Amino acid sequence: MKTRLSHAPTADDLDEIKAGLRSFNRNFIPQPKFRELGIFVEDENGHKQAGIVAETIGNWMYIQMLWVNESLRGKDVGTQLITEAEEEAKTRGCRYSLVDTFSFQARPFYERMGYATQMTLEDYIRDTRTPDDAPSTHTRYFLTKTLG
Repeated sequence: MKTRLSHAPTADDLDEIKAGLRSFNRNFIPQPKFRELGIFVEDENGHKQAGIVAETIGNWMYIQMLWVNESLRGKDVGTQLITEAEEEAKTRGCRYSLVDTFSFQARPFYERMGYATQMTLEDYIRDTRTPDDAPSTHTRYFLTKTLG
């Protein structure tokens, strides 16, 4: 047996580890149903202008990514994406939602959507480009919401 360090794990590497972990988990959670979820806003040429990517399992939806193009911000596109994802999660039997975000991202947005901070990781990322009068590190927040 040997170890292999990779600075760029392949999709196959990730799939093998995920399959192994899920196989182990079946000993404790019969037939887990990880289901992916994606909702996208596209322009007339099919280019993505916004989107949400999540997965659901059991009672939880985990929002992995939410992105809205600068040109669409402030137009409730993010709100629409979150609302649609939460509705789909509820149809899948989810009762809760989880998201994580950085201090320079969308924490106030998620709080307006009803999410509450459950955990904070201070000093998560050091930003060496920061001016002397600005914080030199960023915080990572984990927020949850009970789906109505």
